[in-house]
Amino acid sequence: MKKSLFFNKLIIYCEKILTSLIIVLGFALVGINSVQIVIRGFFESSFLWVLELSEFLGIWIVLFGASIMFLRNTEVKVTVIVNSFPKEMRKIIEIIVSILGIIFGIFLILGNINYQKYVGVIQPDYLPFSYRVHTFPIYVLGIAIIYNCFYIIFNSNKENKKEEMLLE
Repeated sequence: MKKSLFFNKLIIYCEKILTSLIIVLGFALVGINSVQIVIRGFFESSFLWVLELSEFLGIWIVLFGASIMFLRNTEVKVTVIVNSFPKEMRKIIEIIVSILGIIFGIFLILGNINYQKYVGVIQPDYLPFSYRVHTFPIYVLGIAIIYNCFYIIFNSNKENKKEEMLLE
């Protein structure tokens, strides 16, 4: 029980960090684009790096936001299709989809490692989390997807009981 509480506190802490990062990155994105607009409008010049930085910040914000979505277990589900099946079948479908999600998360992380090796950012004797690359949020998203899928598999009975209580 204590491990579960510790893990839940760790997830909440990570979620707060990611939320804070999204806010900071969002302000940075708005700030650099505002400065770029002013410089273009009044000085008829521009910074060449603003477009690239805006793309990277946008990617990071979206991937961190998707990670938070999975950590909160609020991902978009097509419930119309799933709710048309009997209750026992729904559990089986959720488990199958969760297993596919775990496989996808593993491939996402391994594909990112292979991508970094392919472009020469990291060497095989280094850690895959290189600070010199912009693909770090993909690791966070992959881990969040895997966590959410395990959460769905192992806590599906508790969630179903909550849904039954809400329906009564």
